[in-house]
Amino acid sequence: MKIELRRISYNAALSQETAAYTAEIWIDGKLAFHARNQGTGGADFYHRVGRWTEAEVDGWLKANRPLRSLGDIACDHDLEIEVSDLLARELERRRLVRLLRTNLITIEQNSILKYPLRKRPLETIARAVRATNPDAVIVNGASDEVFARALDMLLAAP
Repeated sequence: MKIELRRISYNAALSQETAAYTAEIWIDGKLAFHARNQGTGGADFYHRVGRWTEAEVDGWLKANRPLRSLGDIACDHDLEIEVSDLLARELERRRLVRLLRTNLITIEQNSILKYPLRKRPLETIARAVRATNPDAVIVNGASDEVFARALDMLLAAP
């Protein structure tokens, strides 16, 4: 089962205790639910529009995803956790895209580093970074795999 979010609308100003968003949940390439959260700490709301029920999706996720640890508590993976993970990934992806406009982003020694461009050419900063650390991986303009690796590292950071 491939679960993805599309048409995500996120509002940081309304996000108080939870993320305020609306999105479409697509399962195996078909629209399954409209999802939303008002951002005031409550649970997500799902409006079924496809063939899948929330219980069927929760059952599949419970059987196919590892338990989620929240401190000392372990809970089953369900649709709300899956949507939360997908939303967090998309928001971090958007943040990384914004950072790439004004910074040189590198992966160095299993860390993400950013070097502000400050109206200097990207290649000038990249040359200086490569001179001091030839093993640095430049994320700007790199392949999708490098971008995904940088995104995974940002999501894993505490």
